[in-house]
Amino acid sequence: MKICMRGMLFAALVVLLAMPVFAGGGGEPGGRIDLVGGSMQPENHIYFRTTGKFKERLEANYKGSTPITISLHHSGTLGTEKDSIEFMIQGTAVDFYVVAPAWAATWDRTAPIIEAPFLFKSVEQWKRSLAQGALKPIEDNMIKTGVRFIGYGGGSSRNLITKIPAYTMADFPKIKLRVMGSPLHQQSFSAVGFMATPLDYMEVYNAIKTGVIDALENESAGLEANKFYEVAPYWVLTNHVISTRLLCFSEKRLQSFPKDLQDAILKSGKEAAEWHIVTELAEEQEIVDRLVKNFGLKVVKFDNTEMRAKALPVVLNYAKEIGADAVFTKIQSIE
Repeated sequence: MKICMRGMLFAALVVLLAMPVFAGGGGEPGGRIDLVGGSMQPENHIYFRTTGKFKERLEANYKGSTPITISLHHSGTLGTEKDSIEFMIQGTAVDFYVVAPAWAATWDRTAPIIEAPFLFKSVEQWKRSLAQGALKPIEDNMIKTGVRFIGYGGGSSRNLITKIPAYTMADFPKIKLRVMGSPLHQQSFSAVGFMATPLDYMEVYNAIKTGVIDALENESAGLEANKFYEVAPYWVLTNHVISTRLLCFSEKRLQSFPKDLQDAILKSGKEAAEWHIVTELAEEQEIVDRLVKNFGLKVVKFDNTEMRAKALPVVLNYAKEIGADAVFTKIQSIE
């Protein structure tokens, strides 16, 4: 009964949010334009705060005569990231949302390559790859589908969180590592020597505590939020993934707006994404420093050169399978 009621309430919300679009076809009653956006994450999360920065910059950058309102929603009240993409394509209910690349796979099978292990050599190389348009083929495909990437955020690194210290690859075979369910991640981490074990994320803490697994890979925000340091006190700096998040906007809605508002949206998206990167990188180190000081987290430096060399052939094969080999090659060519 609770599930049914929740579904009915969500459906009602979608209808209410969609009504202004149907009423005005891009312009709301009274000549006002109402924009709706947000994130799956809670109010204090960097992804939701990025939508707040976008709102702030858009209100500052837009000088047009048509009044606009911008409402933000956190904690998934607008639906999942996959839901948000569907709504943006339709031009209803959601105008902008922060989305993980993997959720775009339903509409562009090449999109998950963006977060493949060792695709990027470093944070700085990741920044240069974005600046040089390495992801443009994916961008263009999604625009044709109905969603525009107006900003790239992220920048934090995924590392190992383990109860067994790992100083070289020789230590990997004795570590049972929780990985995401994707074949790419299973194959990549198996290739470097881990006992790679897919497991639901919500089960990880207890699985480490009871010895079912020894480690997982994650960002520092996940390390802190889920208190993994209590059962796995080693933070091994493999830097195997540079996280990317997409600030997306409905192409249908964007094209329905006056040119000056379109320009302001695109400018504000870039500014919000730049803020996202700077802030996320600063907070990443703050989290680690705090956990070291207050909870005894042990940071292990790690040379990932050999690990990267063994994983990249797996990533290349995956890129070829999904038609993303040109994107892969472009990124690898950027120093």
